[in-house]
Amino acid sequence: MSIVGTLLSLLGLIGLSAVGVCLWQHRRYLKARREIVQDQQPVLYPSQTFHAVIYLKGKPGQDVIDASRSLRSALESSGSGRLMYAGQAAALLVRSEQVENDWNAVLLVQYDSRQAFDAAQERTELRQALAGFEKVYIHGFQRPALTNLMIPQALLMLRATDLLRRTPSPFPFIPAGEAAFPAQKAMIKEVEALEKLRHLSEDAVVVFNLIKPGDAAQRAADRAYTQSMMSAMAERAHGPMHLGRAVTVEGEAKFSSVAVVYYPGIDHMQKMIGSTFMNRIGEGKQQGDSLAVATVPFLSRL
Repeated sequence: MSIVGTLLSLLGLIGLSAVGVCLWQHRRYLKARREIVQDQQPVLYPSQTFHAVIYLKGKPGQDVIDASRSLRSALESSGSGRLMYAGQAAALLVRSEQVENDWNAVLLVQYDSRQAFDAAQERTELRQALAGFEKVYIHGFQRPALTNLMIPQALLMLRATDLLRRTPSPFPFIPAGEAAFPAQKAMIKEVEALEKLRHLSEDAVVVFNLIKPGDAAQRAADRAYTQSMMSAMAERAHGPMHLGRAVTVEGEAKFSSVAVVYYPGIDHMQKMIGSTFMNRIGEGKQQGDSLAVATVPFLSRL
């Protein structure tokens, strides 16, 4: 075989290996999404598809899972809405100045289009189902299919880069103890509440973030935080599941983006929040405004 033929064969082998690794990465993230996170988001869908995040506060004594079961029926009865994720809220990691901060559950619903969402909101059955809760807030977002499809591959590339650069691993997490900064101490207290949801799932915590960027200095600090956090996510094979442009559908709250992020379990979340890693990267993190609600999945119970 000629040198050229050998090189072509070698390049072909490298290309096939790269494709194989990318497929393996896609399948393991999809497996986690379906089996652990209980997230039913289709991989591909039309560009006009519209998503809505529904925040729910139950009435006193109300079982939020039972109430969400009835709401699901109303959401999906028209055929245009489909429930992608449902989680019980237990921890408020970041408080917003624009919207309420007290929620028991968060649902993610996909609609055929913004027009389909608007039409569904006018249906009597859905209005009655939503009226069964003490409070409801809905924020929409446009979730590009291709961008979200490539998230696992971006994390794979980041992991390869970190290995080549010999970037130090943050694992295992080391407790920050008394060195925790004030906001970190508040979050440590918040995630203690996840204990009461272990009966739902120990292996997944999903954080819903509504994000409004701050000024240039705040955005720079946030980028540094995000880079370190994404490297940790790439190492332990978890991370963003839904990223998109925020769309206000009620009220006057203005957010720029929505990020729904999966963490591998209650123990992981609690150790991470209370760690020296979070102490190192989190104190300077700033945004213009944000709402970050940690949930534990319960879609399989609906």
